[in-house]
Amino acid sequence: MLWLPVNKVGTLGMLVILVFGGILAAAPVWGQSLLPGHTALLEVPMVGVVVAGLAFAGLCGLVRCRHCRYRLFWHAVARRSHEDGITWFLTARQCPQCHASA
Repeated sequence: MLWLPVNKVGTLGMLVILVFGGILAAAPVWGQSLLPGHTALLEVPMVGVVVAGLAFAGLCGLVRCRHCRYRLFWHAVARRSHEDGITWFLTARQCPQCHASA
C-alpha cells in the first residue's frame, strides 16, 4: 500500500483524516442512536464535510512526487477513471510523470 515516492506518514495521516471526516459526514445514518437529534442531523455532518474537504484539498495540493513534484493524488482523482483512481493511488509503484519509484 502506498508505493509511490511521497511522504508516506503525511499522506496516510491525511487519508485517515479524510475517512474520519467521511464518518462524521454520515452521522445522520449512524448518529441518531448515539447523539441528540439536532446534533446528529446537522452539526456533526457539517463538521465532517469541512474536515473531509480540508483533508481532500490537502491531499490534492500537497501529495507530490519527491522527484518531479507532480501532484499524484490529484492525478488519481482527476486524470484516472473514477472506478480505479483511489485504488491506483494506493497501489501504483511509480510516478506517471517521471516514472520514479519509491
